[in-house]
Amino acid sequence: MIALITGSGLYDIPDLANRQVLTFHNPYGLPVTVTTGIWNGHDVCFVARHGSDHSVAPHAINYRGTIAGLKQAGATAVLATAAVGAITPSWPSGTLAVVSDFINLTSGRPDTFFDGLTEPMAGIVPSSDLGDGGESVLQVVHTDMSEPYDPRLRAAIVAAAERIGIAIEPSAVYCCANGPRFETKAEISMMARLGGQVVGMTGYPEVALAVEAGLPYASIALVSNPAAGVGADAAIVSVDEVVAMLRRMAGDVYRILEATVHTLSDGTGR
Repeated sequence: MIALITGSGLYDIPDLANRQVLTFHNPYGLPVTVTTGIWNGHDVCFVARHGSDHSVAPHAINYRGTIAGLKQAGATAVLATAAVGAITPSWPSGTLAVVSDFINLTSGRPDTFFDGLTEPMAGIVPSSDLGDGGESVLQVVHTDMSEPYDPRLRAAIVAAAERIGIAIEPSAVYCCANGPRFETKAEISMMARLGGQVVGMTGYPEVALAVEAGLPYASIALVSNPAAGVGADAAIVSVDEVVAMLRRMAGDVYRILEATVHTLSDGTGR
């Protein structure tokens, strides 16, 4: 079953049939609500990252609980969306891009299931790390992050977009800032020198946790605005303009997600 995690501007899945709202308890904070249903003939589960009313700030999201909850719901892969500012000057507002790598600039976020403090939930910890009685074992776990965004999922998104005639950049390096404030011009200049192409506030640790949990993960970045200081006519970032742009982009993003779910479900889901 494909899981969908949507960010700013996308707070529900249109035309989701047989909708059920399930609550999952896990060791990572408050219970997690996951919506399941059938989307154009395919089983999916869904979480709105900020809540349906955008009440949860980026630094306050229970990222571990979300990934654990999706595993509990039976997810086998994750397709996510993320609103971003463009660090690359040639990417105007309205650009879509498939994220290919990340640079983490956040702080204070629990970003691993293997922190040595919380016993990893069954189904998260690899079977090789279970004791004789099936109990999880606290130990140091180092997870490879050379390909954090699953190549197969990324290729499926690009192919789906091409098939339905929607332009999308095939790769983008995502810088994750803490938020909820926007970044300074100096911070964006630093990110550009580090190789960042877009900047957002929610992509990390979500992707790293998905990799730890064995969930293939891919993300579509929605460029809602130029990042601070980018472009000849750089202006103050307006929240109203960002929201308006994301609303305009939502239809195309849903179409890409739907087409990608259809392709992946042939071998991954229902």
